[in-house]
Amino acid sequence: MTDAQKWIDEVAGATGSGVRPERITPQDFTKNSKITRDVMAKFLCQALNIVSIQIRTLKEFESEYETEICQALDESKKLSEEVEALKAKSAIEVVDLQREVLDLQRELLAEKNRQLDELKASVVESVGDTVKAEMKSYSGAVKQSCQNQPKSVNLKKVVEKVVEEQDRSRSFMVFGMKEEKNENLHNKIESMLLELNQKPRIAVCRVGAGGMDSGKMKSRPVKVTVESSPIATDILNRANQLKNSDQYGRVFLSPDRTPKQREERKSLVVELKRRVTAEPNKRHLIRKGAVVTLSEGENIEQQA
Repeated sequence: MTDAQKWIDEVAGATGSGVRPERITPQDFTKNSKITRDVMAKFLCQALNIVSIQIRTLKEFESEYETEICQALDESKKLSEEVEALKAKSAIEVVDLQREVLDLQRELLAEKNRQLDELKASVVESVGDTVKAEMKSYSGAVKQSCQNQPKSVNLKKVVEKVVEEQDRSRSFMVFGMKEEKNENLHNKIESMLLELNQKPRIAVCRVGAGGMDSGKMKSRPVKVTVESSPIATDILNRANQLKNSDQYGRVFLSPDRTPKQREERKSLVVELKRRVTAEPNKRHLIRKGAVVTLSEGENIEQQA
């Protein structure tokens, strides 16, 4: 039985028999002050001990927490100092990196300028050599023409012939291009060249007698002039691709030949047809100004 229960029983016994504990009043405790004083003194001592233990425990916790808080504050201070140090170091490194980037940009710019200067010098030298070579070639052609011509031939005609040959090298002829009234010939030729994946600057005109204006239905050939002979040569090398075109399958291209060259070409074509008729199982073609018959297994490159 606890002290509290004993106390209640003693007070109830002193009050009178038969009194239940729940009916005990404050006056009953006051009347039995000795019992109450002894019990309360005991309770107070116990409470004091409990409070003393709690206070001591709280002080221990406070001391422990104070130590941990101080340590945490010290660590926080250290971390702040480290962060500030890292910031300062990072700022210095960023400045150094920016300086390195600027130095690299200057070096790249200097290298680019140097390469441009070298390229300019190379282009100037190349152009100079090309001009010299062309002048030498032109001079040799004029000299050769003069040597092959009778003395009575005018020098002006020789120069005109050389210029004409160079001009023809930049041109080619288009046959089979249907002629129409009020046609836009330039657009027609451009469209055809697109089939060959070519888009050069061109000058075009129909040549020969006839045409729609004369009332004749025969379409005249078209002369096409480009900027340089390599462009014309490239287009002629691709001309076979027109065979596969739905729109230009009946159109064919040829070099811009002189009347003499056209006569020679006609003779070669006649000879080619004769051989095809005589030997239909063999392959015949015109190569370097002559009709060539390929043997079995032989190709054009081997003939070249």
